[in-house]
Amino acid sequence: MDTDPELLAALFGIDNYDPSQSFTLAVIDMQKMPPKAERSSFIPTYDNMRRFAEQELTEKEGFTKPCLAAILTPEFSEGYAGFMAAYAGTGKNVHNRDAVEEYALETIPDPELRTLNRARHVMQGEFGANPLFAGDGMTKVDQNNRYAKDIGQNSGVVETFTFERDPLTIDELQTLGAVTLIPAIPLKA
Repeated sequence: MDTDPELLAALFGIDNYDPSQSFTLAVIDMQKMPPKAERSSFIPTYDNMRRFAEQELTEKEGFTKPCLAAILTPEFSEGYAGFMAAYAGTGKNVHNRDAVEEYALETIPDPELRTLNRARHVMQGEFGANPLFAGDGMTKVDQNNRYAKDIGQNSGVVETFTFERDPLTIDELQTLGAVTLIPAIPLKA
């Protein structure tokens, strides 16, 4: 089993791999999870994510059905990826909603497009649908990752999105025998 954290980051569409951090791979056996937990799992296509977001994100936060229909398309995703790449080039934290919103105010003249980018960024923060989210159930390989050429393809793994209203801790999962923890060891120095 490959446990190199940088390789896994490339395959899972994680574009902010930090080699100075240590990583552990958590393999969860869903068959050993308690049935009472409120859990929803699905393949994260654009349509499935839109349906899920319609249930979980409120209009108060700006997530109307037209907004979700607009931001969950290949065309919008391409523009969002460009926006976030430009923002990342500023060196500011890509997870800071206020800073991203301020950058959008400075760089996007169209108020509706700013609102859509803000909504897409909130979705990224809440559901992990980062700029490499392909919307077809596959991850995009981060082409800036040094493993990208070794992988030799644009798609990484088939994704499964699992949302739990009250997720169990690693300790609780270990008590149930539902998780195996494997140290992620870099292969390339």
